[in-house]
Amino acid sequence: MRLNKYLARCGLGSRRKCDSFIEQGLIKINGKRIKDFSIKVSQNDFVQFKNRILNFVEENYLYIVNKPRGYVSTLDDPKGRKKVIDLIDSNIRLFNIGRLDYNSTGLILFTNNGDISNILLRPENKLIKKYYVETDGKLSKDDIFLIKKGFKIPDFGMVKADISFLESAKKEYYIWDVKLTEGKNREIKRIFSYFDISVNKLHRYEFAGIKLGNIKSGKYKRISFKQIENIVTLKK
Repeated sequence: MRLNKYLARCGLGSRRKCDSFIEQGLIKINGKRIKDFSIKVSQNDFVQFKNRILNFVEENYLYIVNKPRGYVSTLDDPKGRKKVIDLIDSNIRLFNIGRLDYNSTGLILFTNNGDISNILLRPENKLIKKYYVETDGKLSKDDIFLIKKGFKIPDFGMVKADISFLESAKKEYYIWDVKLTEGKNREIKRIFSYFDISVNKLHRYEFAGIKLGNIKSGKYKRISFKQIENIVTLKK
């Protein structure tokens, strides 16, 4: 098995991320530091990452977590804030697929399979992410038309989203259904900010056809890889 695939199956991340670890000289095989991407490895080899022994996991794990407000999506946080990963009761090394901001809520995925992560995050696959967004202002029909058509935000790049108005409450706040296929960092907030509108709340309820459903805030559910087989087969 190629080294990057082996590392991905050990839960280090996508193959691209594992290639970066190899390039940085962070991987040892049988005590020898490796920087050769073509190296093949077996389960009988002694593989280390930053001098920590890696365990190859045959079984694939995929979890849906309903992220609460006030948690970080990353595995480590220098500020010592609460982490979503700690909500999952598992002794398997997992990593997040994508992220949600500290104050955003909703669906986030964790897995030990780097290949699945790579497929779900690859921009060219154009997998849809769906959000409910609460704002302090309302977009005009012309604004909505522009967002659906796509436009360029200075110092950020092209943005495009399928957006529809859901409801409002005495003009105090407005609720939107927003669908993205690319999902750049804080793209939704940047879109609304362009029109001088602030995002109060952002909640992701679906990612690549995987629905959050009735999972309560702070809770999680393990799902079968069969539920995403069509996505994986289609996008490989």
